[in-house]
Amino acid sequence: MPRTLVRPPGHDRNRSLGWLAVAWMEHFVRHGPGDVQGMAIEHGDEYTGFIVDCYAQGDDAKNNHLLIDAAFLSRSKGCDKSGLGARLSLFEALGPCRFGGWARGGEVYEDPWGLGFRYEYQPGEPMGKPIQVPYVRILATEEGQTGNVYDSIYFNLTDDDCPISEVPGVDCGKGQVFLPWGGRIMPSTASGASKDGGKETFSVF
Repeated sequence: MPRTLVRPPGHDRNRSLGWLAVAWMEHFVRHGPGDVQGMAIEHGDEYTGFIVDCYAQGDDAKNNHLLIDAAFLSRSKGCDKSGLGARLSLFEALGPCRFGGWARGGEVYEDPWGLGFRYEYQPGEPMGKPIQVPYVRILATEEGQTGNVYDSIYFNLTDDDCPISEVPGVDCGKGQVFLPWGGRIMPSTASGASKDGGKETFSVF
């Protein structure tokens, strides 16, 4: 099926936090409820490319900003869009999802919990660091529609066989997740009255 891939000027997949994001998600996250529940994640070329594009880094030496602040993925039902939303939400909540400097090459990121994740940066690759107080919101027209994304988050954080469930200090309930260093993951409706002062560091619609 034909598709259109729109990228901003200055885009370079070699200068993206997305490679780190893909490796982090495939290490820590498992498929949520459904016929592949609990199975390991393997992103194909398309979803890997989408993640890498979303985390492409700008060249501005002062700001070192993400080139893209909103992305739209349209695919048919059953293509694991909700699962991808859940994985991105977990990475934004707990992972090294923000710019932390440029790598000379050989620098290594290791997860702070000793859970076996190790990533070696290539020369010129952006390095990652976590958000200090992340607020991740899962939005839908009706709150019940957020279930597919949030159910996968809940499964990963509460099932003993999921690596990310071993992260200490996470308080995961049916309605929201309280994160170890402050911040939350929250499902809610998209109406203005349901929002909490615009503190969101990441949102899935």
